[in-house]
Amino acid sequence: MLKEIYGNDLVRMVKAGCIRLEQNRDEVNKLNVFPVPDGDTGTNMYLTLLSAVKEGEKNSALPLGKVAKCISMGSLMGARGNSGVILSQIFRGLARELEHKDKATAKDVARALRIGSDTAYKAVMKPVEGTILTVIREIAAACQREAEENEDIIACMQKGLTAGRRTLARTPQMLPILREAGVVDAGGSGLLYFLEGAISGLAEDNDIPFTFYEPESKEPILSAVPDALPYDGEEVELDFQYCTELLIKGEALDCDIIQEKLGPLGDSMLVVGGDELVKVHIHSNHPGRVLETALTYGELSDIKINNMLEEVHEHRQQWEGQQPAVKPEAPAPGIGLVAVASGEGISDILLSLGVDCLVEGGQTMNPSTEDLLRACEICPSLEVIILPNNGNIVLAAEQAAELCDKPVRVVPSKSVMQGISSLVAYQPDGELEEVTDEMKDAMTGVCYGEITTAVRDTELNGFDIQEGDVIGLVDGTIMACGDSVAVVLGDLLELMMDDDAELVTLLYGEGMEAEAAEGMAENVAEAYPQCEVECHFGGQPHYSFYIGVE
Repeated sequence: MLKEIYGNDLVRMVKAGCIRLEQNRDEVNKLNVFPVPDGDTGTNMYLTLLSAVKEGEKNSALPLGKVAKCISMGSLMGARGNSGVILSQIFRGLARELEHKDKATAKDVARALRIGSDTAYKAVMKPVEGTILTVIREIAAACQREAEENEDIIACMQKGLTAGRRTLARTPQMLPILREAGVVDAGGSGLLYFLEGAISGLAEDNDIPFTFYEPESKEPILSAVPDALPYDGEEVELDFQYCTELLIKGEALDCDIIQEKLGPLGDSMLVVGGDELVKVHIHSNHPGRVLETALTYGELSDIKINNMLEEVHEHRQQWEGQQPAVKPEAPAPGIGLVAVASGEGISDILLSLGVDCLVEGGQTMNPSTEDLLRACEICPSLEVIILPNNGNIVLAAEQAAELCDKPVRVVPSKSVMQGISSLVAYQPDGELEEVTDEMKDAMTGVCYGEITTAVRDTELNGFDIQEGDVIGLVDGTIMACGDSVAVVLGDLLELMMDDDAELVTLLYGEGMEAEAAEGMAENVAEAYPQCEVECHFGGQPHYSFYIGVE
């Protein structure tokens, strides 16, 4: 019987869970509802956990609460995709509950799981049942029930695992799209693989028997996202030059009061903490006044004052000699743009339309919160708008916006076509909130489609799809299936067109010859003479065409 765990136990659990998920991430990826080559839930969760493990291992000698906090921060900074962001919020809730503990009992662990579940639910604007959220909630509830009668942590977690398996099996009953596709929720499946590994790691170290379903093991594969975030070398004028950070130690500290007093001294302010310890971050031209004001509340420590203009120079040196992913010779605007892109042609198009900084990623590799955060920090502007250009990147973008010192907003584009459409309303010298709202409105004016190849057999949305079939999606839903790109393109456009349509844009992928793409564009122009038809090289992997109708 195991009645208590410590910080090193938590690290061991997370590491074992990460390994278990890695061994099965391909299985989780295959659970993607749509049979397209972007089923990367398992990969996203694995990379999120990998970042959490790295932070945990560096701090494994610390008390439990501090280890939990480090793991939480690692998962947050490494979070990829919706599933990764939700997983990071589960860790955030765990850390909040365990924060002041040197060890944890079964009741502590069960309560921490419940707080983790609550935190994850709150992070999602419109929670949907039948997803990873439902699975973690039922796991936590089962753990709490067992902990009321059993002090054995492993036994409690096994009860939670059993409840999680039952819940995962019911997810198709909760979500019609899962039932139609004949799969269970991918995020919930990934969570269970992680929990299996976590329990097995803890049990093995304590010589306690534990058995789980063992698939064929595979060697770990980690495909890193290229940084691709060079700085454009332009001079930047800053309203506030010095980044000032410090800790205030005292009694009965009030973050709201401290924030109110420091507010007039700068911008990009962050004041977080508790009654006895508060972390302050602020950009100011008078760091001395910041320190004097903070001194009135308590003892100061960990003081850091950085000249941000010098940091800009360091960024130039860091990226010197690399191919820039920013607009050449462009002045730093009031509002900068960060966009996610996959494909040389798409990158060129976005840069030509005003994007300042590109993050490489998209369907098969979602950039992490940290990738997006770094892009915002490097972007030579005082305010930033992010275009995720993929529905699975929106949550990570929103998380990066919260963490960045600059004011950052997200235009939640689910495709590059929506992102391109939104750029019509981009005004670099406008007010951030107004420009963001106008870009969101402009984004809704395009109907977007995608053509790709099915990677497995399935029945979905009335189609009997076989592996290798060409399939077409409209606004993320499979609406056509055929044996050729030309046929599916024609079928999609019939669905996408309306009486007000004036422009058809086709971006062809890396696997298609320019002559073939242009030939299909000519056929579209003949079929719809009332519309202007544009065809450009996108270079996106896996997708023959991205289509926009406006």
